[in-house]
Amino acid sequence: MISGIFENCVGSKDIEATLKYWAEFGYKEVNRGQLTAEQAELLYGYGSDLTSLRLQNGNSSDHGLVRVMWWKQPRNVGLGHTLPVVEGSRWFASLTRDIYAIADAFTDDKANGGDWIYTEPVRAIEAIGNVGTGLYNRFVGVREMFVIGPETRQAFFQRYNYNRPGYGTIDPSSPLLVSEGTHSSIITSDHSLASFYAEVFGLIPQEINGKRSGYQNPSTRQTLMLSEGQEFYLSAFASPKTNVGPFQVYSPLYPTPDKRDYSQPGSLGLSLFTYQVENITAFHQRVSLSAATNVTPILSNEFGEPSFGLVAPDGMYWVIVG
Repeated sequence: MISGIFENCVGSKDIEATLKYWAEFGYKEVNRGQLTAEQAELLYGYGSDLTSLRLQNGNSSDHGLVRVMWWKQPRNVGLGHTLPVVEGSRWFASLTRDIYAIADAFTDDKANGGDWIYTEPVRAIEAIGNVGTGLYNRFVGVREMFVIGPETRQAFFQRYNYNRPGYGTIDPSSPLLVSEGTHSSIITSDHSLASFYAEVFGLIPQEINGKRSGYQNPSTRQTLMLSEGQEFYLSAFASPKTNVGPFQVYSPLYPTPDKRDYSQPGSLGLSLFTYQVENITAFHQRVSLSAATNVTPILSNEFGEPSFGLVAPDGMYWVIVG
């Protein structure tokens, strides 16, 4: 059985600066390990000495963690300030208690030299929701925003007038009152290839699968920084084990640059997602018989855990952790 997204992996050029950044969102180091360039090549398809730190938010130990990966010689500068909806793009989302505190923090930092692109908080209606018509019929939904930095791509959301227990847990020690990663997303050009994640990974397709959205939706337009006429298909996949850590696949219905080379292991910034599985040997056999390519043997990762890498049919690199 497969977990929700286990780790959102970030290539870093400065471990201490990266730790300081993630500490503001409540993440603390819980493990650290290393691989030689030769070992990293076998597991990640890129040869450079590697030091990794696993960061955990509160007590959320089975999903939504951050793995900081310091490559002695990075592959490339990563996605950087690439806008959200281009092929190969990745990001992940977290719940916050006060989204305007997040917006204020990034606004103030940018005004004093910080290198950020971000959107202002905007109302969005989820599957359950109410646009709100007045004092006695209040808005039900979320406010959300998107932040892009040299080494991060994050969405934040705050709930209004409803709750989903367990889907995002905010530890009181988090300075900005932000939860673990609740869900993660990629952009791929061929939406039909998303079936791989159900048929091979064993994830559960959600009701929204194949939904068309984009510029026509005012909140989506603002959050994903879309231009007029830009639409996409969206599908989501949940773990059979938990409702937290869903994985979303967006496919633009217009040409975009192909940035997959800038969002894979060795790149700076958000460059890899991992899953945990209960029986890695059986899962490896299943993946090896599929349309996945570059499937590595089961190897020890930098934390001493059995792991293997693969390239999904959409060209995105994954690592499975036992």
